[in-house]
Amino acid sequence: MAVSMTSMNLVTLILGAVLLAAGAASAVGSDFRPCDSKNYPVTIKDVVIDPEPVVSGDLVTFTIPAYASEELKGGTVVVTVSLYGFKVHTERDDLCGKTECPIKGDFSLSSSQALPVFTPPGQYKLKFQVLDLNGKEQACASVGFAIVWKSSRDATVADMIEEHPSVASA
Repeated sequence: MAVSMTSMNLVTLILGAVLLAAGAASAVGSDFRPCDSKNYPVTIKDVVIDPEPVVSGDLVTFTIPAYASEELKGGTVVVTVSLYGFKVHTERDDLCGKTECPIKGDFSLSSSQALPVFTPPGQYKLKFQVLDLNGKEQACASVGFAIVWKSSRDATVADMIEEHPSVASA
């Protein structure tokens, strides 16, 4: 029995899609880790993500408990978000706008963001850095996390238009 090349390509495509979906569904948890083995003055203890998995169209909060062994008078918090290895967002904030300065000992940073309903699902990586006033890296950690679609019964076109009215008038 001869199998046409078109039907083989279709089977391969379907099999690949099933494997990709299974891999994405099984990798929903986060994987926190330091960026490298350097001994930084600030130790990031964890990155807590709520909710997990992150849902497009919903509010997500990242909480970062940390410890500063040396006094840090100020600096910058740099957050870089990547989707499948491609940078999709970078944010720089004043450290003292996120916590009380000067910092020494235990402290925590927190950031909440309402994601648009059209945020694509997938495996994301958040790289979190703390820089001192001279731009020298004081801490670095990353965490992988998943964003999933809001169920179709929850997210409608009306929700998208309500959230982004400028799109409806375009």
